[in-house]
Amino acid sequence: MARYVLQRLLHTCVLLVAVTLLSYLLLYLAPADPAQVIAAQRLGGRPNPAQVAWVRQHYGLDQPWFRQYLRWLRQALHGDFGSSIRTGQRIRAEVSQAGAYSLALGLWTTAFVVLLGGSSGVWAALRPHTLWDRLLQWGSLLCVSVPEFWLAFLLIGLFAVTLGWLPSYGATSSAHLVLPVLALGLGQAARVSRVTRALLLAECGQDYLRTARAKGRTCASALLRHALPNIAVPFVTLLAHQASLVLSGAIIIETVFSWPGLGVYFITAVQFRDIPVIQAMVLLFATLIVILYGLADVSYGWLDPRIRLQS
Repeated sequence: MARYVLQRLLHTCVLLVAVTLLSYLLLYLAPADPAQVIAAQRLGGRPNPAQVAWVRQHYGLDQPWFRQYLRWLRQALHGDFGSSIRTGQRIRAEVSQAGAYSLALGLWTTAFVVLLGGSSGVWAALRPHTLWDRLLQWGSLLCVSVPEFWLAFLLIGLFAVTLGWLPSYGATSSAHLVLPVLALGLGQAARVSRVTRALLLAECGQDYLRTARAKGRTCASALLRHALPNIAVPFVTLLAHQASLVLSGAIIIETVFSWPGLGVYFITAVQFRDIPVIQAMVLLFATLIVILYGLADVSYGWLDPRIRLQS
């Protein structure tokens, strides 16, 4: 197990370097001149060529792109991501401030997805092919089919504009969390519900469940006691995938609801070509996704003793 974890860490480091290198190359190949954008942002109006040349030299944008990347990578390895070109503040401090809001949104959304999706999937598996099961399947199919940003606008129109029950933007109270969590989590919970139901129904035809039923257990008792532990491995994989979707979807949802998290911070950096911030955010998002899937892989051997992680 230790050798497997070390190999995964090595592969993770190589993957993260490749991701940051690719993102830096794409930024370099973008048509807009970052020096022109920075000069216009800092000085206002249309900067003259001398001002643009000063900005290019001051921020090291006159050097070849691979030298800029190596300089950034060397600083990043020491935990220093530099300062934001747009604000002049340290990126680590800004990420910490915005990350607290994104963490709250992500944790509440993940809890909502697990509780609603898992419980509804189990409930549907216990009552297959009934009216309630069909209604749940149609409802989950509808939630999966509606894009997150469109669902966000629907929720704003209903609960914020028409009914006036909930705020539609900002993050000054716990009530501001409700609509973003619903918009971000309903589709993910619907996917978890459908997959959980399918996994449990697939287990119903297994011999161990027939044996449990022959010993006098009810269908519900057999599913809850024996089938649920057997779907732990695919369920954890599903949760890791859904958590990565929550992470990526939060960029759009935070923008729609003006939630001051990492998504809004990243979108603003892209708009102003704030290269140090973009690189730091790409590295952060890639690291979180790799960690999610890595934890899921490592947990397989603990959840199912039959699985042996081989090097």
